[in-house]
Amino acid sequence: MKRSSLVVVIVLLALAAVAQVPTMPSFSADMAMKASARDRAMTGKMYMGAGKMRMDMTNEGGKVSMITDPGKKTSYMVMHDQRMYMELGAGGPMNPMQRGPKMPDVKPVSGDSPCAGRAGVTCTKAGSEMMNGRMCDRWEIASSNKSEAGTMWIDQKTHMPIKTAMQDGSSWELMNFKEGPQDASLFAPPAGYEKFDMGAMMRQR
Repeated sequence: MKRSSLVVVIVLLALAAVAQVPTMPSFSADMAMKASARDRAMTGKMYMGAGKMRMDMTNEGGKVSMITDPGKKTSYMVMHDQRMYMELGAGGPMNPMQRGPKMPDVKPVSGDSPCAGRAGVTCTKAGSEMMNGRMCDRWEIASSNKSEAGTMWIDQKTHMPIKTAMQDGSSWELMNFKEGPQDASLFAPPAGYEKFDMGAMMRQR
């Protein structure tokens, strides 16, 4: 899978997870993710504030930002080099939700276990330790599916997953985690950018 397509797949999976959570912490962090042990890590920046999320990454097409607003049930892919953006709906084009690598849920863990509500998956707490400058609870996750089995470090204060390391080689990590309000302008397409209507283009074919 091309890295540009991979960016869209894994980020849309993350956005779907965020949309299920009414309350999110406010923070900024550097992020790194890998779809498998063979892949090079993709790096970028992540922001959360007022229940919204933004991820900044760079791929072959240049700098891309993925923004979601669960309250409005709206997500955007912003292509800065082209000064354009696309609105991504749940059932619209460019929605590869049913394919691609599994993305760890980018949301606070609710309940007493990160395995709550996950059939066929069990979690065992393995103590507490510092991970990337945050005090975390370490959980060992058991499953017959390697993409769901591995280790997860959950921040004790915000309950965000700071790091996951799965048996299939996929991973997710937040670094330089800084709590605090984020600028509202981060969570909307920049003024002056042109909206690209993928649905209209496909209907014209």
